[in-house]
Amino acid sequence: MKTSKYLICNDIMAAEGQPAEFILHNHHPRFLAKVEELDFDEIENLPEKPFADILYVNGDAAMVIYRLTLTELYERAEDEDVLDELFPARDYYTHYLQDIEAEDGGKKGFPVKDFSPELPGLKILQSAENWTVIYNGVIAEFNAEEDMDEFLEHDLGIEPVMLDQGVINQFE
Repeated sequence: MKTSKYLICNDIMAAEGQPAEFILHNHHPRFLAKVEELDFDEIENLPEKPFADILYVNGDAAMVIYRLTLTELYERAEDEDVLDELFPARDYYTHYLQDIEAEDGGKKGFPVKDFSPELPGLKILQSAENWTVIYNGVIAEFNAEEDMDEFLEHDLGIEPVMLDQGVINQFE
């Protein structure tokens, strides 16, 4: 049996208010990342270590936000190498959440999709009233698609041709 390169770890002795869930990455670069639930307004609080955010719509149709943050690095690695593994760890954790919901007999949730595989972590949410961009701790809201496109092009440096090819998550 081949062991997954990501493992969910639970600290059953964690004190109240301390993170109790972690993801262990047991391939190069080996690291431990804590999993913490965030409020939407906490997305802009950026840790000093590599991180990746998960926006997950649970079976009750409520959006829950989790942040994976590097806690321990067990071998030398660049932040980019860690991020290259933290972003796929989001998918692993999402499957874990779906499995828990299925075990509890509830409806499975789903992750809010990234805009593009070339831009992991960039999420665009569209509602009837506005557009919301979430990217590496930045939250920006717009009343018009044109204003959002201008922000994506000028402030984030995204090529205009990519703007027509990405995934936009629509919510009511």
